[in-house]
Parts: sequence; structure tokens; C-alpha cells
Amino acid sequence: MTELSASILSADLLNLERDIGTAIRSGVNWVHLDVMDGHFVPNLTMGIPFGDAIKKKFGVNIESHMMVDNPDMYLDKYCSFSKLVTIHYEAPVQTSRVLKEIERRGSMPGLSINPKTSVSSIEALLPAVKYVLVMTVEPGFSGQSMIEEAAQKIPLLAEYRKTMKLDFLIGVDGGIKKDNISRIAALGPDIIVSASAIFSGNIEENVKSLESCMRENGNGQRNH
Repeated sequence: MTELSASILSADLLNLERDIGTAIRSGVNWVHLDVMDGHFVPNLTMGIPFGDAIKKKFGVNIESHMMVDNPDMYLDKYCSFSKLVTIHYEAPVQTSRVLKEIERRGSMPGLSINPKTSVSSIEALLPAVKYVLVMTVEPGFSGQSMIEEAAQKIPLLAEYRKTMKLDFLIGVDGGIKKDNISRIAALGPDIIVSASAIFSGNIEENVKSLESCMRENGNGQRNH
């Protein structure tokens, strides 16, 4: 089954405990922590203390999405509370080495690709990852409109996974709302990340509505 992940970038920062708790009680299985350094992307967001506090309070699966220039500087802390640590292919680091370090520290190594990055660019790295996150907006800010053609990387990744006999999860993140989530779910991702569509308005109703839309196309089978 495709799982819904709540990006807390759009949550009420003065009421994070309330909003995250409501999302989890409503059925969200993942909390997506957007980590931004003001360099790799033009924004600064919450970091290590937030992730640590969320894990201690809720014990939920956390994905730390590292939109930073030097993710290897922070791996010890982020791996301590994250089931998944995702770095960007476009970041100026030795990607294969950092992926190995994430796994060595006990987290699932993830690799994210921006809308303009092709799947073929990361083919050689796929055996080293447990998760590929397809960005369907330019990373940095919540509330952007989805770049629909970028989502077509999902079935392509599923084909790579099948052909290469691998078992990485496929995620998608960016501009996913009630009016497009059923189309995205039909492409077969394992995890769908949503921010403002969850945290704008009634969180419980939003989660139920998104999950209902996800099921509209008979979603639930992985493509391998």
C-alpha cells in the first residue's frame, strides 16, 4: 500500500505537537522533516532538535530530507532519529560515500532528484539506495504547483527496480493535493509526501480525503 507522509513544513510552527499528533492519529505513517541550509536551497528550516523531539514524543517513522550542501556533517544526529535519511543527487558531495555512511549508522539511505534530473543520471547509484525521492517541484518552499511531467519518473524508476532486481522504495514530493493525488498514486509510488494539503485547515479531514483519493484508482500494488 502507498503510504502518506506529512511534511511539517506547512504545519503551524507554534503548535507542532498538536498538528503532528493529529496527523498521526488520522493515519499518517511518516513525518517528513525538510532540512534546508539556506545554501543548497534558498530557505532555512527546522533541524536536529525538532526531529529529535518528534521521535521522542511520537515514535513515528521520520524521513529527514537533507536539502543541504554538506549532509555528511550532520549524519550522526539525523541518523539517530530517522528511519530514512535522504540526500540530494545534486548536492556537492561524494554521493556514494555518504549513502554508505547513512546505512552504516543504521538509517535507510535515500537519494532525491530534482525535476530536471533524469533517472538515468542515478542509475549507477540505485544498488546503493533503499529509497528514491522524486521531486515534483523545485526544492525550497511549500505550496508550489506540481511539475506533472516530473512524476513520470515514478513508473520509470519502478521499471529500473524490476529490471535490476532491486527493492528500493519510491517516493514523490511536491505540489501534491487532493485534485492530483489520485493520478500520482496510480503511477505506483510507495510514499507520497504532502505538506499544505494536510496541514491547511482540518488536518483529520484532509488526511482522510487524501487517502480516499489515493484509493480511487485501485492503488496499493507495488510495481515489482
